[in-house]
Amino acid sequence: MVEGKMTHTLSRIILTLMALLFVSQLPFFSTHAQETTPNNPIMTEEHPDLLIILSPQYEKDTDIRIAINSYITAVYNDLGWTSRIIPIHEDENTYQQIDNIIETTYNNHSVKACIMVGEDLNTALGGDCDYLEQPSTLPWSTLGGTTTYELTEQGIICKPTTLNICISLLYPTHDLSYEQKKSSIISAFHKFAIQRHTTNQNIIRVFESSDLNTNSKAIYQKLSDHGDISYTEDATDPDISASLTETYTAYFVHGHSTATGTDVNAQKNIGWFTAETLDTLQTPFFGADGCYAGGWWSNQQDNNKLDSSIDGCWYGSKIFTSTHIRVMALGLLSQNGFSTPVSFLENVVPELLTGKTLAEAMIGDTCIGDFIIVGDPTFHFTI
Repeated sequence: MVEGKMTHTLSRIILTLMALLFVSQLPFFSTHAQETTPNNPIMTEEHPDLLIILSPQYEKDTDIRIAINSYITAVYNDLGWTSRIIPIHEDENTYQQIDNIIETTYNNHSVKACIMVGEDLNTALGGDCDYLEQPSTLPWSTLGGTTTYELTEQGIICKPTTLNICISLLYPTHDLSYEQKKSSIISAFHKFAIQRHTTNQNIIRVFESSDLNTNSKAIYQKLSDHGDISYTEDATDPDISASLTETYTAYFVHGHSTATGTDVNAQKNIGWFTAETLDTLQTPFFGADGCYAGGWWSNQQDNNKLDSSIDGCWYGSKIFTSTHIRVMALGLLSQNGFSTPVSFLENVVPELLTGKTLAEAMIGDTCIGDFIIVGDPTFHFTI
C-alpha cells in the first residue's frame, strides 16, 4: 500500500511539472519579454531615427547609459523613433571623424537627430573673442562632408545652409568634478524622459533691444500668426522679473549678448537678462538671440580651436539646472538680410508651434548656421 501511494504521488508530480512547462509556453506568460525595455537591442539599434553620441569620458559609465536607455524608451513610446548609442573612443575623437560616423549611419537610415553627450567631444570652432568661445555644429548637421561648410583659421563660416540633421549638445561645464557632470547628464535625460507631453500655452514672450531690431522686430511679431505674442521693446529689470510669474509656450530674448546674458534694453544697465534667470523661467522652449549666446567663457588661447568652458553659468549650462526648459536655441536666431527667409525664427519656429518635433521642424530648412541647439531634439508641443 505504501509503495502504491508513493508511485501515485510521483506520477502526479511528473504530470504537474509537464503541465507547468506547457503552460509556460503560452503567449500570456511570454508577453513581458516582448515589451520594450531600456536594454532591448532591437529598439535601440536597428534603423535609428536618433543617435546619441557618447564622449570618451562617459561612454563606459553604466549609470549614464541606464538614464539614456530610459530616455530612448520614452522617445520610442511617444514618437515611435528608434535610437542608437554610439560611443566615441579617444582615437576617433575629432569632429571630422565623428561627422563621418554620423553620415555613414545616415546612409543606412535617415537619421533625424543626434544628441552629442560630453563636453570632451571634439567640436568645431564657431568663433572666439575676448574669452568667449562659440561651438559650431554645422559639420555634423549637414551631409556631404567638408563640401557643405567652409572652414577658415578663425572657425566655420556661417552662411545660408540646408540642415539635414538636428544636432543638439549636452555639454556640462568642463571644470566641474566628474560626479557633478555625471549627475547633470543623468538628471537632464530624466527630465527629457518624463516631460514628454507639453501643452501649447499659446503665449510667446519676447524681450528685444531697440538697438538692433530694425529687421528682427517684424520677424518676432510675425509669430503672432501662431500664438499670442507678449512683446516688449527695451524691457527693464522689473519687466523681466514680472515675466517670471507666468507660463509661456516659448520665451525669447534678443540684444547684445555674451554667454552669460543678454541686454534687452538699448540703454546700459537697465534690462540685463542673465542666464541665471533660466532656473526660474516657466517655459519648455527658450531662445537667446545674440552674438556668443551659444557659447561659454574660457581661458582663451590663441590656438584657433574651441577651448574648454570654465564658468558654470552660461546659457547652455542651464539645461541641467532648469526644471522646465527642455530645449534651447542659442545664437543668431533672427539674422536675415537675404532675399529669402533664412532665420531660425522664420523657418523653424512656425513648424515647431504646429506640433512637429524640433528635429523635424529643422530638417530641410535653410538657416544661418550661427546658432546651436541645447537639450532634447525630440521636443514637441502636444497640439
